[in-house]
Amino acid sequence: MRHRWILGNVIAGAALAAVAATSVAPANSVPAATGASEQTAGTTPTRVLYIVLDSLRPEFIDAFGMHNVKALMAGGANYSNAYLGHMASETVVSHNVMTSGQLPKHMGWADEWYRDVDGVLGAPRQQYVSGSMSREQFNALIDHAGYPKIQDYLHRRFPNRITAAIGQKAYAVNSFGGPSTDIEVTFSGRDFDCDGDGEFNWRGPIGDNSVNVPSYIAQPECGRFYVNSSSAFGYGTKTTSPAWIYPLDGNRFVPGRNPRHLGGDTWVADAGMQIMARENWSGLFLTLGGIDKVAHMWGGLNDRWPFPAGARDKMAHLPFVARNADAQVGRLVEKLRSLGQLDETLVVLTTDHGQLQSKHFYGENGPGRGNYNWYYGSDEDEEYLDPQPALQPLIDTGNVETSMQDSAIRTWLIDRSWNKKRQAADVMATLPGVIASYYRTGGHYTLRWRIAGDRLSDSERRWFWAHAKEIVNTEAANYGPDVIGLLHDNTSYGAAGDHGGAQRSVQRIPMVFYGAGVRAGTHPSASIRAVDIMPTVLREMGIRETHHTDGKAFDIP
Repeated sequence: MRHRWILGNVIAGAALAAVAATSVAPANSVPAATGASEQTAGTTPTRVLYIVLDSLRPEFIDAFGMHNVKALMAGGANYSNAYLGHMASETVVSHNVMTSGQLPKHMGWADEWYRDVDGVLGAPRQQYVSGSMSREQFNALIDHAGYPKIQDYLHRRFPNRITAAIGQKAYAVNSFGGPSTDIEVTFSGRDFDCDGDGEFNWRGPIGDNSVNVPSYIAQPECGRFYVNSSSAFGYGTKTTSPAWIYPLDGNRFVPGRNPRHLGGDTWVADAGMQIMARENWSGLFLTLGGIDKVAHMWGGLNDRWPFPAGARDKMAHLPFVARNADAQVGRLVEKLRSLGQLDETLVVLTTDHGQLQSKHFYGENGPGRGNYNWYYGSDEDEEYLDPQPALQPLIDTGNVETSMQDSAIRTWLIDRSWNKKRQAADVMATLPGVIASYYRTGGHYTLRWRIAGDRLSDSERRWFWAHAKEIVNTEAANYGPDVIGLLHDNTSYGAAGDHGGAQRSVQRIPMVFYGAGVRAGTHPSASIRAVDIMPTVLREMGIRETHHTDGKAFDIP
């Protein structure tokens, strides 16, 4: 079966013509890509490429014309019943789940807040915002938990090859990688003045959370991999509701129009292709964050023309950003093929969580409210003590140490006695949008209250009974939340589009295996989860697991 990679279709209109020259290739310049041949289908892969399109809700693929992703689905093994299978359904959690085979309750951290019970990072029981942790801190938690990551297995099997992780978000890259990852490339802070205006508002690839960045990416300073990330440059999203809750900062998540300094998902793909071509690699782990950023701003499927008057630029909206991400998928696969590496590479395309549109929104809709809606509490260098009114009854108990609220509510208590956890779960049950409350008892959560079944839609009820208990229990660790509140579909306390919870739209994910070892055009019915990815990849590569995993190894057709 042959599939054409539709690389040129990302550009809509002459206003974006400058991007076309470098962020995507013209459609007629790319020969037709093929699915796995009979010979390739029987080949044991010697490389693996993970492509994670952050927040790729499956419905986005058809809604926004993601033709290259659809070509991968048609040309590989497409698991249409895949689901995430854990909480918290967050970037900082899922990237480690899919490269470790560990559920959050076993991997060292489980959510956006981390309670350091064992004093791994500092004083025992100190709280940390996990998304703000450093590479060294993530690695310390992985080492403390004592499990290998896929990079360790690859190094053991292919000792003369390197592994690399690349993405816009430091916490995604650092949790995607691990202690043995050779190269990690992510954006720095705004540390560079590359346009001579006297302001340090450009980001480069050599920040504190990058490691061993090759000179062909890092140099020259202010070269191709440096992008304008001015906080004043947001395509109207800083002054337009609801995007202003979590607005753009320049071209960190979108490519922009400077063909010499394209950012966003194009930046990730370009760096990945440099490593493909220049390094002897066994594992490449790319996480593209553009879709997630824009879906948070506007809601997701509702992000269609006509766009709000204050932010009409297509660059800041999902139809453009999704197609740009799709174009990078096509470019990456074509690069593998042009280098002669496709027939030896297993390509895994998936996401770190789904997404919902917040039709029922209980955060505050105002400029810069994102982190103050999502987080309550403080750690050693961050403080979020301005909660939305909907959360106030829980805060008023006087027993909340920290809390995270997006498409679910997760709360860490000061007094964690059995009675106090039950009391907090009772208050949780009174908050708007909550359909069930739980409190942690050892290695699982106990259901304290649930809404009457006739107050759930049919789809909510079916999903709840099939998966809620399973999903909630995946973060039942002493460093995880003490109390959890699950929310209705299309309900959030954080932003216009959100995730974090157990809703079906947040948990359903695309899962495609393509390339070496995979027969084209297969549609397995198995309900594979994110935690199953690493064991499955190891089996396909003929690498024996040496440590217990929570995942199951599937046989890919």
